[in-house]
Amino acid sequence: MTMTTPKKKRRARKSKKQYFGPEVDLAIIEYNATEDTEVKSRIYEREIRKPMEKLVENIIHTFKFYYTDNVPLNEVQHEVVSFLCEKLGKFKPEKGSKAFSYFSMVAKNYCILKNRKNYKKLIETKRIDYDLSIEIADSTPTADEEGPDLEKFFEQYLDYWDDKVNLYYKKERDQRLAEAVLELFRKRDRIEIFNKKALYVYIREMTNANTQQITKVVKDMKLRWKHMYSDFLEKGYIPKDKIYEIEK
Repeated sequence: MTMTTPKKKRRARKSKKQYFGPEVDLAIIEYNATEDTEVKSRIYEREIRKPMEKLVENIIHTFKFYYTDNVPLNEVQHEVVSFLCEKLGKFKPEKGSKAFSYFSMVAKNYCILKNRKNYKKLIETKRIDYDLSIEIADSTPTADEEGPDLEKFFEQYLDYWDDKVNLYYKKERDQRLAEAVLELFRKRDRIEIFNKKALYVYIREMTNANTQQITKVVKDMKLRWKHMYSDFLEKGYIPKDKIYEIEK
């Protein structure tokens, strides 16, 4: 007689609790039904806050809303949750909508607008940075220009600026920027190991100035550089007492 092994009964899987289920809908309805601020605060903290935070976290990562203008993602999450809190009173269950669907759409639309704005800002910043990097690269000597005469020019150029920075630049910020540019020229023997188009990064780190502020001073010094170099080629030296005026 063949013995049959009794089949093991499969254990029913425990259903995973939804983080944003019907109970959250009821909590939001209750929240909107009261005018008592203490009651509202208690309902929000106990029933609404965590589901909202999880919803926003999932929206950010699912749709990769990562253009944050260097703001940490947890702060972005907090901002979006705060925006949703302002919209709690707009939820109308009588229209047949579920809170999860409604607030998911609100959060997604908010993130789309912020993401698009920050992306445009990022592209614009990169364009400005690129333009500035070209300005700085054009202000440094090329291989064709290098030689004994250029080294002599550098010495006179730096000597000229020793007591002229405060004359040309009245703002302390602009003075720091000019000194940063001159410091790079003082270290010119090491500049060749750098990518010249990235020199503005070093200036920004040295001065904590923004790109537009650096651009202004670099363009200004570049124009004076050309006039000084022209005098040097013609006369063999940079006139120490000459004031190099440029058109603004």
